[in-house]
Amino acid sequence: MPSTCFVTVGTTRFDALTNEIISDATFTALKKQGITKVVAQIGAGEFEKKRFEQVFGTSCDRDGGSATFAGLHIEFYRFKPSIAEDLASAKFVIGHAGAGTVLECLRLKKPLVVVVNEQLMDNHQVELAAKLADLDHVLYCVPSDLAELVVEPRLFCLKPYTPPDMVKVAKHIDRLMGV
Repeated sequence: MPSTCFVTVGTTRFDALTNEIISDATFTALKKQGITKVVAQIGAGEFEKKRFEQVFGTSCDRDGGSATFAGLHIEFYRFKPSIAEDLASAKFVIGHAGAGTVLECLRLKKPLVVVVNEQLMDNHQVELAAKLADLDHVLYCVPSDLAELVVEPRLFCLKPYTPPDMVKVAKHIDRLMGV
């Protein structure tokens, strides 16, 4: 069975991450972690044409495909109804800093490298990633530092996230509201 890394950029365009995934440095780092397969959900993003053709060939559909390159099997797609199976089967996940993606990975207890999009204007995602990294639940970086973080020894020693007790949260809200 292949050792898989799942990559997700969500629904928006995050070309810096999309292209970093197929960089030589990231391929090398992934192989150092024992990864043999990469599955990438690229959303509305685009690969840089020259590198795309180098990795996937000139006949590959830009909306989805697969190839073996530099010792890694890599497949990509834009969207699908659910990424739950991809998340569940991954050894670890590389993902954008969207709250839904981050919380789902934490719920599944998947090691997670959160990659923040520096191009966003109101970058609340950095705040989420930084706080969770401070608590040792995730590692986070910008796209250009991804390869370095993929081989970070702490990746597989992150603390599990314990969700809040929702009964306590509800009671606290009730108290605040005077109920």
